[in-house]
Amino acid sequence: MSDGPHRSLNMRRGWKRFAKRADKEAYAPEEVCDAIPAALEQDWRAEISLSLTRQIRVILQDEQSSLFGDQRIEKLELLRSNTAGYPLANTFLDCAIQATANGKAGQEALTEAASASLMDRATRGILQVEEHYYRESSHKRSVNVRERMNSGIAQTDFGAIAGNLIGTGKAERPQSGAKRTDIDDGVSL
Repeated sequence: MSDGPHRSLNMRRGWKRFAKRADKEAYAPEEVCDAIPAALEQDWRAEISLSLTRQIRVILQDEQSSLFGDQRIEKLELLRSNTAGYPLANTFLDCAIQATANGKAGQEALTEAASASLMDRATRGILQVEEHYYRESSHKRSVNVRERMNSGIAQTDFGAIAGNLIGTGKAERPQSGAKRTDIDDGVSL
């Protein structure tokens, strides 16, 4: 007997954990939400180098080109070769360009770009999980998983996660959720 479609999901461990929590009604909505930061952090660390983040930060905080947003956009576009093969890094760069085009600069633009790219990754991750569940399980189950994941995403503070990942937020690691081992541990009422 299988533990569920989340086992064969072709995604990182954090996403499997997130899908498992969304699939099982024993997990409260808050517990489903608690799995999101760890999944996003794994993706960020695997796809976005510290060097790329540093380069984008330097460009966005450059006082010299602050008068000319187009110069910032050109400099950001030059980083495109560094993001090849890494969808999240490419999205992060696109979001930094969009923030610059919207007139933002400095830390505000960097945080907005990181937050928007994480939100995009979360949305795409949900679609990937739903498709997997649709193929490996029933339509009803895949819809339920999608709804619970969307509920978790709606409660997520992407700005805080982004701040932690780009080094502007608290140095707090995302919660992975405590394992329940005692007989009195169970679904909260």
